[in-house]
Amino acid sequence: MSKSSFDPRLLEKYSEPKSLLHFQWGDDEKVYRYALVEIINEDEIDPTTKCKREEQGLTQQEIFRKICQEQH
Repeated sequence: MSKSSFDPRLLEKYSEPKSLLHFQWGDDEKVYRYALVEIINEDEIDPTTKCKREEQGLTQQEIFRKICQEQH
Protein backbone atom coordinates (compact mmCIF):
# COMPACT_ATOMS: atom_id res chain seq x y z
CA MET A 1 0.00 0.00 0.00
CA SER A 2 1.10 3.54 -0.56
CA LYS A 3 1.83 5.93 2.29
CA SER A 4 -1.14 8.00 1.16
CA SER A 5 -3.38 5.10 2.25
CA PHE A 6 -2.37 5.95 5.83
CA ASP A 7 -2.85 9.72 5.64
CA PRO A 8 -4.52 10.97 8.87
CA ARG A 9 -6.43 13.58 6.84
CA LEU A 10 -8.54 10.70 5.49
CA LEU A 11 -10.31 10.60 8.88
CA GLU A 12 -12.63 13.33 7.60
CA LYS A 13 -14.37 10.85 5.31
CA TYR A 14 -15.74 8.77 8.22
CA SER A 15 -19.01 9.72 9.88
CA GLU A 16 -18.43 7.49 12.95
CA PRO A 17 -15.29 7.01 15.09
CA LYS A 18 -13.15 4.09 13.95
CA SER A 19 -12.04 1.42 16.44
CA LEU A 20 -8.66 1.03 14.74
CA LEU A 21 -6.58 3.66 12.96
CA HIS A 22 -3.45 3.07 10.89
CA PHE A 23 -0.75 5.68 10.27
CA GLN A 24 2.68 6.01 8.76
CA TRP A 25 5.04 8.67 10.08
CA GLY A 26 7.36 10.54 7.75
CA ASP A 27 9.55 8.22 5.70
CA ASP A 28 9.00 5.25 8.01
CA GLU A 29 7.95 2.09 6.14
CA LYS A 30 6.21 0.68 9.21
CA VAL A 31 2.47 1.04 9.75
CA TYR A 32 1.36 2.02 13.26
CA ARG A 33 -2.02 0.75 14.46
CA TYR A 34 -3.87 2.71 17.14
CA ALA A 35 -6.90 1.37 18.98
CA LEU A 36 -9.73 3.42 20.44
CA VAL A 37 -9.51 2.81 24.17
CA GLU A 38 -11.76 5.50 25.55
CA ILE A 39 -14.32 8.15 24.60
CA ILE A 40 -14.14 11.27 26.80
CA ASN A 41 -16.56 14.17 27.13
CA GLU A 42 -14.95 17.52 26.26
CA ASP A 43 -15.52 18.92 29.74
CA GLU A 44 -13.63 16.00 31.33
CA ILE A 45 -10.29 16.55 29.59
CA ASP A 46 -7.79 19.42 29.58
CA PRO A 47 -7.43 20.64 25.97
CA THR A 48 -3.78 21.58 26.51
CA THR A 49 -2.41 18.50 28.29
CA LYS A 50 -4.98 16.06 26.83
CA CYS A 51 -5.27 14.59 30.35
CA LYS A 52 -8.22 14.04 32.63
CA ARG A 53 -8.00 15.47 36.16
CA GLU A 54 -6.83 12.17 37.70
CA GLU A 55 -4.17 11.73 34.98
CA GLN A 56 -2.37 15.04 35.51
CA GLY A 57 1.35 14.43 36.01
CA LEU A 58 1.31 10.91 34.55
CA THR A 59 3.26 9.93 31.43
CA GLN A 60 1.45 8.70 28.31
CA GLN A 61 2.67 5.19 29.11
CA GLU A 62 1.28 5.40 32.67
CA ILE A 63 -2.07 6.64 31.38
CA PHE A 64 -2.18 3.85 28.79
CA ARG A 65 -1.44 1.18 31.42
CA LYS A 66 -4.08 2.66 33.74
CA ILE A 67 -6.73 2.59 30.99
CA CYS A 68 -5.85 -0.98 30.00
CA GLN A 69 -5.96 -2.18 33.62
CA GLU A 70 -9.40 -0.61 34.12
CA GLN A 71 -10.76 -2.38 31.03
CA HIS A 72 -9.49 -5.85 31.99
